[in-house]
Amino acid sequence: MAYRQTNRVKEKLDLRKKEIIKAAREVFAENSYQGTSIKALAKKAKIATGTFYLYFSNKDALINMIVDEMFQELLKSIKNERAKFTDGFDKLKASMEACIKLFIKEKNMAKILLVQVPSVNNAFNAKLVEIENELIKLTKEDLDELKSQGRLPGEDTLVSAMAFVGSFHQVIINWLREGKPENLEEAFETLMKYNIRGLGK
Repeated sequence: MAYRQTNRVKEKLDLRKKEIIKAAREVFAENSYQGTSIKALAKKAKIATGTFYLYFSNKDALINMIVDEMFQELLKSIKNERAKFTDGFDKLKASMEACIKLFIKEKNMAKILLVQVPSVNNAFNAKLVEIENELIKLTKEDLDELKSQGRLPGEDTLVSAMAFVGSFHQVIINWLREGKPENLEEAFETLMKYNIRGLGK
């Protein structure tokens, strides 16, 4: 009996934590990372301010959890899209398109995660580097496959993968900061053509 009760308590705590994260994503999207207080987060989640600290030690701990959540969402989306194709070039396109779609869908959160938070939290940058490295790794795998098939010239695939991912990162950052390019989906097509030409196809 006690074991079942413990499970019920754990489920209740996990549900409350998810509710806090959901509320936080909404509040951060409406305001900004720096402009959001614990009090505002607690109010949105319909909990007492003190209750917040039962789940998260501070705002940074919460944003790290949100980043992990978005990271897993992004990786799942990338893998699902890539699984639809067998051709290396198609898989390259699918990876980047999955990123673009998520950032368009979650534009305000993307701005907080990629622009606002890194400028005030150095430790947070390590998480972004991890995400970028995962994309570089997937891109390199595709380039290695294409190179082995003789469809790409014999250049350094790691450097090419870094340049490929880096160009998308730069365009996304500029879109979030400056609002340019205005249409990220159209920019994606231009960027893909540019990168494919750069790879030597």
